[in-house]
Amino acid sequence: MAGIGILTGLISSLPSPLPEIRLEEPEILINAEGVPLHAGIAFGAGLATMLWLWVSRDLGKCLLVMALTLLGWLAAVNTANDVLSAVVSSDLFGTVEGAKANREVVGWVLAGLVGGAIGAGLIVFGAGIADHAIWAPEGWGPVVAVGALFGLLLYPAANWDAIALLLVPWQAAVAASIAYVLTRRTA
Repeated sequence: MAGIGILTGLISSLPSPLPEIRLEEPEILINAEGVPLHAGIAFGAGLATMLWLWVSRDLGKCLLVMALTLLGWLAAVNTANDVLSAVVSSDLFGTVEGAKANREVVGWVLAGLVGGAIGAGLIVFGAGIADHAIWAPEGWGPVVAVGALFGLLLYPAANWDAIALLLVPWQAAVAASIAYVLTRRTA
């Protein structure tokens, strides 16, 4: 699973072939250069394939896993964007010199933490369609924790404009944690 996560992370890091897509009212980012929609599609397809091979041969369940992974990707991106906007526009640290820079750093860190947890949560919920045992707290908890932890890579990825610094390790870690939870329960 980690290998699939690395492969899909590398595919996800490629520039988006689609134009920028945003919905209005409420504003929802679907595709942009730095947040490509194909990242959710690739990761969803990878997870669905692995769950089809190892967990359930039900094509409908695996397609739902793919769809919920895509929704998890969109929720993570938009949640991170909302958290970043809220923190940067707040009065955190006041108006002293350097306050805006400090707000931006805190915003990026919180955005990665919250966005990573939200995305992993929806993805593990989708994986539970193929195997309901993962819906127990001892199943989804580690996956959400890993998603939040690796979401912290959002700040260096944004700072260096290298989305691969986030996508490759995050997708590999979330996929591996799903595999760990699924195998631990049967071991």
